[in-house]
Amino acid sequence: MIKRIGITALAMVLCSGALYAQNEQIVYIDGVKYAVYTVVKGDTLYSLSKRYDVSIDQITTSNPILSEGLKAGQNIKIPLKKEADSKSAKKSAKRNKKLFRNYIVRKGDTMYSIAKVYGVSVNTLIADNSNIDPAHLPVGANILIRRSEIGTVSEQSNREQMDHYKGKMNSVATDSYNYHVVHSGETASSIATKFNTTIQDLLALNGFSSESNIREGLIIKVPKSTVSAQTPVVPTPEQAPKEEVVVVEQEREQATKSKFQALQQGERAEVALMLPLTTAERRQQNFMDFYQGFLLGANRLRMEGYESHIHLYNTAHDSEKVAQIIDSGELKDMDLIVGPVYEDTLIPVARHAEKRAIPVVSPLANLTQATASNLFQMSPRPSSKFDKVKSLFDSSQRIVVITSDTVDREFESEVMQLIGTTPYTTHKYVYEHPSVIEKRMKAVAEGAVVVPSPSDLSPLLESDQNTLFVILSGTEVDVDRILAALASANISLKSRSIKAAPYSVFGNNKWNRYRNIDRALFFSNNLIMLSTYHTDRSVDSVHKFSSEYINAFGVMPSLYAYRGYDAAVIFIRSLYDKIETGLANEQFIPLQTPYSFIEDENSGVRVNGEWIRINYNSNFTITTE
Repeated sequence: MIKRIGITALAMVLCSGALYAQNEQIVYIDGVKYAVYTVVKGDTLYSLSKRYDVSIDQITTSNPILSEGLKAGQNIKIPLKKEADSKSAKKSAKRNKKLFRNYIVRKGDTMYSIAKVYGVSVNTLIADNSNIDPAHLPVGANILIRRSEIGTVSEQSNREQMDHYKGKMNSVATDSYNYHVVHSGETASSIATKFNTTIQDLLALNGFSSESNIREGLIIKVPKSTVSAQTPVVPTPEQAPKEEVVVVEQEREQATKSKFQALQQGERAEVALMLPLTTAERRQQNFMDFYQGFLLGANRLRMEGYESHIHLYNTAHDSEKVAQIIDSGELKDMDLIVGPVYEDTLIPVARHAEKRAIPVVSPLANLTQATASNLFQMSPRPSSKFDKVKSLFDSSQRIVVITSDTVDREFESEVMQLIGTTPYTTHKYVYEHPSVIEKRMKAVAEGAVVVPSPSDLSPLLESDQNTLFVILSGTEVDVDRILAALASANISLKSRSIKAAPYSVFGNNKWNRYRNIDRALFFSNNLIMLSTYHTDRSVDSVHKFSSEYINAFGVMPSLYAYRGYDAAVIFIRSLYDKIETGLANEQFIPLQTPYSFIEDENSGVRVNGEWIRINYNSNFTITTE
């Protein structure tokens, strides 16, 4: 039953977005031609390098995010070889003149203005003139206009296509700026105000000499700090990259503290679920997983006598769409609102619901701007992250910090604050190929004096003192090598009857994102890490949910699905009893991860206070605290 209901609902919500989803968009960024490619399941760096005839190094250099692994759904930019441009130009020169009109670019022209004059598609213009950067049309360049399409495309359609092109560029932007399409009526002054900069800085960022350079349809650079990122804070052990949050002036009335009213047993709960199921015409699988997990949670409660009606809204991470949902008046009849997942779109929903004492759940993000007494945040506060591991960094054991050529600076900063004034030593790990190490060992055996290998960590373990190793490396390869080197050194010392120090490793929760790391090394090195969420499928409750999910949807649940289930079970059930107290002094464990909500004195938001300490033990068991 659930499978049929879930799939039908998904199809209704996604039919329009999925039809227009594109896996690839050719763009120019700072004059360099790229394919912006959406990774799908089964892709590897090797397969992509072969498909686009570029090296793996070129792909990884263009995409720093790939240091954390290739993930389905992410956008990456792949540089296209210069030969592709020349071939395209030759092909264009040989096209039948009957198919195209020729247009010579004049000063002030944009791809949008040309499309507008001829009533043709921007996408077609870009495709037919793939050797020209659509954001910087050179005066005198020849533009091919497809005759069969002249007068067939609306101005509105072209505005949407330009925004889609811009969105693809922004999805792979790594510098301090994003891109913006100049719309009708916009000026240098209005754009500068919108993006919290000055006219002078805006012109300098784009290399413009005058405000007149900014014209309708032009793609320009704007400061990135005030533009929302596309990826939310993820409730997973890997802690996805932090989202940039639009600072919204709330200007709300000083509302009294929300007093929630519980439903009576037998009443049906009306629940609004607000998720960005599609963004930039692309399906967001993570949020589909959340929705499906939420459905299973609501279904479980239904069997326990808690009836609910789920109203699903696709917010598309679009402020205008969220405003339309609020203006429709539908939210005022809800007993519970879950989402939106981004803070910039959540704030107006929370403000609207606060006046009506409707609880609003932020399921994924760490809120920094919202102040509302009806808000519940499921992700724990970063400020309480290290409470459960502070004892590791006192003077009771030796601390050794291991670095390499790559260092995760954010993790390094956190660790240095934890260490404080406690003494510690450092070691820089340098990888050596096994053949080099073998030659070195052979030379030692023959009596030669040889400098110890920097990849041999045995000297670090030759101690009687309990030791905590902290690995600050920022790439999957380095982390895997260092963990393997520690485990190998421990085995080597013991095999030679040399006492090795009892040790553990404090790790970065981003390591769970690494797909090719040997997980057995977590256990052999007594790894300790912190997480916002944890599930062990050997636990009965998790195993049961996973089986139900597979039966309903045909795939393994992701951590988004688990969080969706938790959200439904905690908050729909609480509508009937604990909601009146604001969930104070209560702990909830729907599957395996605990939640307890504590009111923030400054914002009034009730925030989950539970970080999880995960201990990977050498006997291949996992314990949590």
